[in-house]
Amino acid sequence: MRCLFVDLASHSGLLACVTEERVIASEDSDHRVGDHELIPLFEKTLQAAGWKVGDLTHCACVTGPGGFMSLRVAVAFANTLIHQLKISGAGIHLSDLYAARTPLPSPLPPGEGGAERRERGKTQEDFLWLHSTKKHELFVRGFGSFASLWPEPSHVTIDAFLERLPQGALWTGELIPEHVALFQDTQLQPALLRSLVGILPSFLARQKYGSALLEPWYGRGW
Repeated sequence: MRCLFVDLASHSGLLACVTEERVIASEDSDHRVGDHELIPLFEKTLQAAGWKVGDLTHCACVTGPGGFMSLRVAVAFANTLIHQLKISGAGIHLSDLYAARTPLPSPLPPGEGGAERRERGKTQEDFLWLHSTKKHELFVRGFGSFASLWPEPSHVTIDAFLERLPQGALWTGELIPEHVALFQDTQLQPALLRSLVGILPSFLARQKYGSALLEPWYGRGW
């Protein structure tokens, strides 16, 4: 597998050339990337990897949520590669990417935190993915024991979220400062994260690829 990974949805975007074993090269994108900027960034990433366009066998693109134009640019670019190069493509939801970066807890022997963990009734496999969308709205998805609350990425109001929010829950994702401040009183705690580059090879190798064109995920029915 010689896969191009495209993420323009996250606050810290990334283009990367990835095999099953490692990330060969990557380029960060910490701002909105337009059509005129994406091609040079793509070429720079390929050059750093020592690959040519024809070497690509797969393309994996984060399809949402994210900024309207960022998603359109990223998905249109990925679809062009999939169609023109006749390679396999996969759309990735941002919640799945964050879940892959949230490691399962290591077993703790008695006397080293195990009792405290059991008393809390939560482990790092029980967490919420959160993504701010507007001042009074966000996307949420539950994992582990919280999956029964929000089994799929859901667009909810802040008030509706707070009504069902488990106290002291772990969270991962991307929140605006206003939401971080608002949730401090609920004792939401950030989950530990593995590096994106560290998990990409195995994560991308597990995806289901196909020839169908990808679609942006906006999460609001449009």
